[in-house]
Amino acid sequence: MEKNIFWYRNKEPVTGEKLPENISTDVVVVGGGMAGLSCAQKLREEGLSVALIEKDFCGAGASGKTSGFITPDSEVELSSLLNNYGAEKAKNIWEFALSGVEIIRKNIELHNIQCDYQVQDSLFIANSFAHTKYIEEEHKARKTLGYRSTLYSVKELEHIIGTKQYRGAVRYPNTFGMNSYLYCQALRDIVIEAGVKIYENTRVLRVNAEGVDTAFGRVTARKIIVCGDRFIPDLGVLQKEIYHVQTFLGISKPLNEIEIKKIFKDSHMMVWDTDLVYNYFRVTGDNRVLLGGGDVLYTYAHSPTDNTARFKRQLTAYFKKKFPDIAIELEYVWPGMLGVSKDLLPIMGSDEKLENVWYVGAATGLPWAAALGVYAAERIIDGRNEFDETFSWKRKFVIGPRMQALLTTPVTYAVSHSIVKYIK
Repeated sequence: MEKNIFWYRNKEPVTGEKLPENISTDVVVVGGGMAGLSCAQKLREEGLSVALIEKDFCGAGASGKTSGFITPDSEVELSSLLNNYGAEKAKNIWEFALSGVEIIRKNIELHNIQCDYQVQDSLFIANSFAHTKYIEEEHKARKTLGYRSTLYSVKELEHIIGTKQYRGAVRYPNTFGMNSYLYCQALRDIVIEAGVKIYENTRVLRVNAEGVDTAFGRVTARKIIVCGDRFIPDLGVLQKEIYHVQTFLGISKPLNEIEIKKIFKDSHMMVWDTDLVYNYFRVTGDNRVLLGGGDVLYTYAHSPTDNTARFKRQLTAYFKKKFPDIAIELEYVWPGMLGVSKDLLPIMGSDEKLENVWYVGAATGLPWAAALGVYAAERIIDGRNEFDETFSWKRKFVIGPRMQALLTTPVTYAVSHSIVKYIK
């Protein structure tokens, strides 16, 4: 078990029951992260029998290791969607992500989930004067599409955040932070109580038209929904369409109220900057600073790295530069990897040969994952399909498979993300 992940401190992961034998069900969901659990919950609410298969424990992957920023603005900003898709489609996509925010919020409030739920506005902040155009574009996009937005100049920003190192920001409400691991663990218990059969420590070896095969037996089902994110290519599918990015998270020892006030003068917020490989931070309920970031050398690496000492130095240096009067000591630092597509939108659709097999992946942010899980369930329940084309793995990308073979996959994704986010 990974001991350096702060989220596990108060609730040690416990792997549940393995698949005991061959079983049959209406739907089998593969993956016990945010997408898989949200999908299983929705399916069960509609009366279907559901089995969820997870190779480790629920929340073991990206969903349980993240920063817990519950905002639609995870990797691609609204302004990028507006530039790339036009007003109507951009708003539809944004509303989809916003629905994920509300799915998570509703569960927390309805079931009284104890997951360090912290209502905090989002603050997209410019690292340089050259980057102020990005926050201005984001503010304009939000106002154009009818969303609340506050644009701060350098002088105005000094009343909000305790540093002069940023050059402006855009702020918006109705977002929050949480302990994503505790949320996934609680949702696991909720769906089990509702009647979903969850089998953990059970790796899926093969997916076919009849169901899924594991080392312990087969789950036969009419419908198969694979919510495996970056692990989907391990099943031999979507190997060019889904890759991964790596980030690092650190969390400090608790700060006192005076120190916290030096960071956020107005109110606590979830902050991320305008760099392509961006840095981000927020304050937890017990006054710890959660700080994340990465660099190009590691972001698109083929495999995970455990070089946490390097990133502890890097994250600490970033924060010291921005807030030189505050000495933080990072108590925990850990890596995380999440699946991504080349245009940073999700990948979703049926198998090329097996129409009853549905893949859900590349959800760059927990709200996206929750919304995708519910969407996949509703597609089975009532034929929902308005995003099938937008999120299809067959959609056209800036860099196609031939050029990807020449550039290599990591370079392809790095270039594609630069184009999608900041090259107009």
